Amino acid sequence: MQKNKWILQDIDKNILYRLQEQTDLSEVTLKVLLSRGFNTIEAIKNFVSPKKEDLFNPFLFRDMYKAVLRIKKSIENQEKILIYADRDVDGITSLTILYNTIATLGGNVVWYIPSDEGYGLSCTVLDKYVQEGVKLIITVDCGISAVTEIDYANSLGMEVIVTDHHEPPQDGLPKAYCIVDPKMDFCNYPFKELAGCGVSFKVSQALMQTYGKYFDKEVAVLAVKQEEIYLIILINDIIVKEEFVSGKPNLKDFSKIVTNDCNYVKDVENTNIEIIEVKEQEDVKQTAHEILKQYRKQNFENDGRMLEFFENNIDLVALGSVADIVPLVDENRMLVRYGLSVLNKDCSKRFGLGYIFDEYLKGKQISAKTISWNVAPILNAAGRMGKASVAAELILADDKYNANDFFIELKKLNNDRKELQNENIKQFNILLKQQCDVEKDNILVVSAGSLAHGVTGIVASQMVKLYGKPVILFIEDKEKGEATGACRSIDGFDIVSALDKTKDLLIKFGGHHQAAGLTIEIGKIEEFRTRMKQIAKDSISTEMVAKKINVDCELKISDVNKNTYKDLTVLEPFGASNSVPIFMLRNVSFEEVSIIGQTQEHLKLKVCKDGMSIPAVFWGAAKYADDFGYKDKFDILFNIDLNRDNVQLIIMDVKIV
Repeated sequence: MQKNKWILQDIDKNILYRLQEQTDLSEVTLKVLLSRGFNTIEAIKNFVSPKKEDLFNPFLFRDMYKAVLRIKKSIENQEKILIYADRDVDGITSLTILYNTIATLGGNVVWYIPSDEGYGLSCTVLDKYVQEGVKLIITVDCGISAVTEIDYANSLGMEVIVTDHHEPPQDGLPKAYCIVDPKMDFCNYPFKELAGCGVSFKVSQALMQTYGKYFDKEVAVLAVKQEEIYLIILINDIIVKEEFVSGKPNLKDFSKIVTNDCNYVKDVENTNIEIIEVKEQEDVKQTAHEILKQYRKQNFENDGRMLEFFENNIDLVALGSVADIVPLVDENRMLVRYGLSVLNKDCSKRFGLGYIFDEYLKGKQISAKTISWNVAPILNAAGRMGKASVAAELILADDKYNANDFFIELKKLNNDRKELQNENIKQFNILLKQQCDVEKDNILVVSAGSLAHGVTGIVASQMVKLYGKPVILFIEDKEKGEATGACRSIDGFDIVSALDKTKDLLIKFGGHHQAAGLTIEIGKIEEFRTRMKQIAKDSISTEMVAKKINVDCELKISDVNKNTYKDLTVLEPFGASNSVPIFMLRNVSFEEVSIIGQTQEHLKLKVCKDGMSIPAVFWGAAKYADDFGYKDKFDILFNIDLNRDNVQLIIMDVKIV
């Protein structure tokens, strides 16, 4: 058994008792929330019941205004627009959202997803599309590192708008027309962890708003108490000025007035303004901001055009965000939560997705878990096998017969992906033992020749889980003299920052803190390996390599029941930064231990204590079967799950007492 570090969160009982009096949430649910830092009523309400009207304004993005005006100009002038996407689920959903939005607005838009060209923009592809008359390129889920390619696009007379969510390069940005990325310096967007599809959604939302009645016009929010007047001025729903005003303001300077009566909005063009004074005991500034909050809520609820846009695209944001493993907190949580509700209400409105849900979910509820386990791997198979366009065509298809054709092709690609994955895992594990010292090296760098591309990232992820160390895998192309690599890292080791320290050896690279891609000349791999090993040696401590498991709280065995499972569903969707709750049980014994699974890798058993027993599974633990056969006592970490309407435990880790 692995010697993992268990970190049991300390819960303040006084706060717990207070929250139990103020909410109707169960004690176990409140303990989980407290263990994750939600210790006030307001924080808990915002997390448990996020509101659509609390979505952040897309115009808070740096360059958003510039981007959507340029897209709008292309639509109005019928310039040909190319959307250039990444080939994973996030890229495909990003593409679909923006493509459908521009097409709906009458734009002349086409799309492209790379296959053999690798990640990001390709100069060869740019040559093709400049010949076809493309004037504007919009990247989705890529482009932030494409310095050379965007310089080349500029030389061809094309303009490039980058929409991305990856980390900007440290040595300079591409010279794009504009860049929309929440991780950009001096970007005022409050939430930095959107997926590419989230950024695409925000661009599309802002573009839709440019066609609204009050776009670029001043709107006033006004609160009055006797001689005291507080005025908030908005442009595109961004506060540009707020102040106390002496004397009566000239209301005709504004296109819309929002007054103290929050039940409706005054329109200067056709309505006389009636100002209702706030009550004597109320603060006029605070009242103005309350009016603004209510106005934003009503504006969202009453704008049928934007509500339709929201309903038509939020399902794709949920799909892409879950697939890209972005943190499911803050705005991502709201987007995914509502997107899942739309999918469960009508999962067949997109014919292609309907086929996938029918085939692979078979009536199960669509959740973040089922997307991660059952849906995302199918869609990603197309890109991994060099045919990402198949998945894009599947989602974009507005004819069920065309969608079925693409679905049949996608199923074949997925079967091919599984075979390729098994072969590459086998080969990389052989080469790992030849090229690395698994015990001493803090990072594992492995290079292989004559393997097919497409699943390198999956294999790297599996090796990280197995060895607890960052992994970089290369596949060499002898004809080009280059190798393409995939990196996966561990908590605390920023792989993009590490790659940046070796950029003089690399042709290109880009990605996130824990996942990245790169290209290198084959002859430089050995020097790269040496330097990366030294970087990892200097940066990765023994404690970082040891797996840490955050435990939400300790339970009694009587707490493990269907009611507790049901109570915890208010915390969904579960995913990155909002994991399925992990609980501890102490001093249990195991009975009826048996090995299960086609590959005989897993355990089925019963967890027993105080005269109660609960069925459990422990994935990948068959090697411990003999240890568990004795009558020893154990402490366990576990998730609570349902199996055919019965509670079962999913064991995460075990320690002998």
